[in-house]
Amino acid sequence: ERPGIAACFNDCDGKPLAIQFQPRFWKQAIEVLGFFESLQKEGLDDLGVAFESEDKKNQILDHLGRLFATNTRDHWLAILRDAGMVCAPVNTLLEAADDPNIVENNYVQEILHPRLGKNIKIHGSPWKFSETPSNPGVAPSLGEHNEEILNSLGYDDGAIAELQDKEVI
Repeated sequence: ERPGIAACFNDCDGKPLAIQFQPRFWKQAIEVLGFFESLQKEGLDDLGVAFESEDKKNQILDHLGRLFATNTRDHWLAILRDAGMVCAPVNTLLEAADDPNIVENNYVQEILHPRLGKNIKIHGSPWKFSETPSNPGVAPSLGEHNEEILNSLGYDDGAIAELQDKEVI
């Protein structure tokens, strides 16, 4: 079987969605989306033409782009998911942080930021280990551990103060 086409398309609001069109599901996909007649009029209803030339592939992608721009991303995703097609929204960081699947899997976590004194959202670990759970935290600020590290290297407080005065650290 030939490979399919994976692409992103913008909806009427400019929100992107990603979709994988497999040759064996192509006709079903364009029918459930309501795209069949429009693609057929242009001679683009056979996904095989996409592999005849780069120009044909671009014609299909351009035409699909215009069709997906006629409605919302949620509309298209609902149709595609109901038909069992491979598709997903391409979320902004804010959209991803509120996505139910991302929240449920702790891909975004809230932690108390020690310097801000309030909770912030950070990315969690996609890997879950029962013996070694991840412990996300805030990165140190610039120079936060200078004194500790320099002391461990044998610098005394006077030498560290001199480096600070000279703005070396």
